[in-house]
Amino acid sequence: MQQEIKQARKRFIAMAVTYFLGVFNDNFFKQAVLLLAVGAGMSSLQGRATELFSLPFILFSAWGGWLADRFTKKRVVIGVKFLELAAMLIGAYGIVTMNWTCVLAMVFLMGLQSTLFGPALNGSIPELYPPEYVTTANSILKLVTTIAILLGMALAGFALDLHLLQTRIPFGVLVVAGGVVCIALLGVLASFGVYSRPATGGRIPFPWTGPLQSIRDLHGLQNDSLLLLAVCCDSFFYFISLLAVLVINTLGMDQMGLSKSATSILSVSLMMGVCIGAFTASRLTTNKRWTHILVPGAMGMGLCMLGAGLLVQTIAEPRFYQLLLLLVATGSFGGLFLIPVTSFIQVRPAADSKGRIIAASNFLAFSGMWCSGRIFTFMDGALRPSASLLVLGTVSMFVALLLVVVLRRVSVSTKS
Repeated sequence: MQQEIKQARKRFIAMAVTYFLGVFNDNFFKQAVLLLAVGAGMSSLQGRATELFSLPFILFSAWGGWLADRFTKKRVVIGVKFLELAAMLIGAYGIVTMNWTCVLAMVFLMGLQSTLFGPALNGSIPELYPPEYVTTANSILKLVTTIAILLGMALAGFALDLHLLQTRIPFGVLVVAGGVVCIALLGVLASFGVYSRPATGGRIPFPWTGPLQSIRDLHGLQNDSLLLLAVCCDSFFYFISLLAVLVINTLGMDQMGLSKSATSILSVSLMMGVCIGAFTASRLTTNKRWTHILVPGAMGMGLCMLGAGLLVQTIAEPRFYQLLLLLVATGSFGGLFLIPVTSFIQVRPAADSKGRIIAASNFLAFSGMWCSGRIFTFMDGALRPSASLLVLGTVSMFVALLLVVVLRRVSVSTKS
């Protein structure tokens, strides 16, 4: 097995670089847009942007799965990176001219390219490595992508706060616009180094029904209770984590009066925790033994979000570093929860249906994220951000208790 891992390393590096650049660009631009929206008194735009980013996953996930199974994954990745470049050009124009229609169109295209990109790239990991190493490979990839998220979210605030030159258009906005286009170009170049293996899906029919096909694929998972559990847990994680990020942006700028840079650091601390949790998960779980971390992960996320909400809600001037520590802990439990689930979803399906199952999982996850955008819009108008964190913490703890019951039933069904 060691020889296989060594042979795959160079191919994995090309994949990781491609993924890193795309994830960085997405989060750098998206965080810049969200901070500008909150600063302009348009915090509800965060919810609308989230809905638009999630919508392609709901409409076109089945298409992304079909592409990943029907064609070589390298061809899919290269084509999608060109789509990302087009999206970034539109977004750069939109942010420079403050044309929110263009910005939102770019967010939709970002979602579309991620919809097509995810099944191809994630489905490549089991092709590169033996099953026993997939969890470790996912932990490394999650670490790489989380660093990309961290840098993207952190540098967005710092870039917008740059005032090195006096320009008609704010200098920081120009830095963001130029940066995303350059990084998209680098991503296109990096994609040519992605590993290519012949497609395994044969001449499978195109899923013209889109979302209906995704629903049928999810319904088919009822015969595999563990895989269905993993897909549902994956969806819950992205639902709750996205809501947390949206709430943190308004918590920092509106309720605590922090700068764009300091607010970005709050979101970054959450993702730093995910890195820690991902590394821990690779040591505590395997593809055959992973369900034992679900309850502690969900419960830990809930308790830490409750703590963060209470800290800001009850103390007139909450200490910034205490809040950072609580958010790091929240992310750590989240990473512990997510990584084994992701690995199981990649390994469990048959080789000729990995793309389809990963796409169905994305469909459910981003349906949850679309709902989180709608829910955030409501919460933003009805609750203070600290109170919203209390709600999220309570929901996560409830899910932990629900998982106790579900895991008992799954254990009984798998034994029988």
